[in-house]
Amino acid sequence: MSIHFLNVIWVALMVATVLTWFIGKSVQMSAPLVVMVLVISAVKGWLIIYDFMALRRVKFLWRALVLGWLLLTLAVILLAYWLGLK
Repeated sequence: MSIHFLNVIWVALMVATVLTWFIGKSVQMSAPLVVMVLVISAVKGWLIIYDFMALRRVKFLWRALVLGWLLLTLAVILLAYWLGLK
């Protein structure tokens, strides 16, 4: 993997971080915005898992395990938010 590719991904991660910070800081949070922040977080996690943790070329089992953990964590956060609305 080239350094240029990793730099592009790093910049994308920084832009996504600033975007989620801006959404959380400047807007009244609603359910669609929370889902958008969680989707951005899922994409960030996927990029980190595949490229910075170097799981892009390993067996499917390892990728599925780590990505499943990420999705489970985000689902629990979304469930906690949804239950908190009631």
